[in-house]
Formats: sequence, structure tokens, C-alpha cells
Amino acid sequence: MLAASVSAAQGSAAPAPKAAVPRRLVSVKDSPGFVPLVDPESMSVKIGRRLNAPVVSQPFLGGTRSMDELGRTVVRHLNRSAPDSLLALCVSESEFRNILWREFPQSRPVTHLEWIDGWRALYIRHRGGVTGAIRDKGDHYYEYVRTESRDTTAIYRNFRLHNAIVLVVKVNGQEQELRWLRSIAERKGRFKIYSTGD
Repeated sequence: MLAASVSAAQGSAAPAPKAAVPRRLVSVKDSPGFVPLVDPESMSVKIGRRLNAPVVSQPFLGGTRSMDELGRTVVRHLNRSAPDSLLALCVSESEFRNILWREFPQSRPVTHLEWIDGWRALYIRHRGGVTGAIRDKGDHYYEYVRTESRDTTAIYRNFRLHNAIVLVVKVNGQEQELRWLRSIAERKGRFKIYSTGD
């Protein structure tokens, strides 16, 4: 009788939990019509440039003959509050399209980006950088000291990019560092502004 009572009590206990059913992860790869991405130039992202970019003959128009001369010219135009003169020192639309863009990893076909996408972003940065540099200068007079590149120089087939540019100037005898000029493009002995801070 006691055994039957114990058995009945055990039978009324909660049932044992069921084993959890493993969740099946859903992937876009399981979608009908999925085609895996083919990116034969994927390594260009890691090395920072496309290796199959053609050699181009188009020169840089304008600019200066050295990084030091470019820095000196930039400071002169800042002191004159001359945005159009500063913009003329930047790489042009055709220079970006024909010389620079085709070597950047973003230009490879798999991205579906066009040169105009990159140019729009760069041009907006140029305008904003130049306007901001003149605004931030205020009433100060800059005395040019030197131009420094504080990072690596990226070497491409058709040009070089000098990065982390710092313009060292004096204001009332005290040295200051201007960092709005981010990178300078060099091609066959000509130097132009490539990128500026916003």
C-alpha cells in the first residue's frame, strides 16, 4: 500500500523537461536565387590600392612644386581669406576621375560605386574644409613655418598620398599646428591638396 502511494505521488510530479530543439539560423545564403559575391580584387582593400590600375598620362594642372611650397601658398591664401584660391589648389574633378579614383579599392567593380560617388564626397569635404579653415583663422595673421606629414606616404602607380598633414605656423610669435589639411597628392613633381577636414 505504501509503495502504491509513493508511486502515485511520483506519477503526479511535473513531467521531465523536453530536450531543447536547436534553432536553425537563417542566412541570406538560403534565399532563392542567392549568388555568392565574387570579388577577385578583395585583397586590394587590405593593401590599400588596386594593382591592375593602368598608367595614365594626364598631369596635375596647377598646384605647387613641393610640399613646402604648397603649405606656404595655403597660408598665404588663408591670410587673404581667399577660398577660391584655396580650392584651386585642390585636385580637380578630372584629376580625381582619371588619375586617383581608379587606383582606390572602392573603385573595383564589386562595390558598384562610380567615380562620381567618390568625387561628390571629396568635393563637399574640400568646400567645407576651406570654409572652416578661413572661419577658424579669424583675425589672426599666420606666419608660415613648415609643412609636416606625420603618417605614412601611400604609394600608388600614378601618384602618392602624403597623410596626416600638419601646417606649422606662428601667431604672435607662438607656434601653432593647423590640421585641417589632411592629405596631399603628389604626381610627377606637382603637389595638390587631396583631402581636408570638415
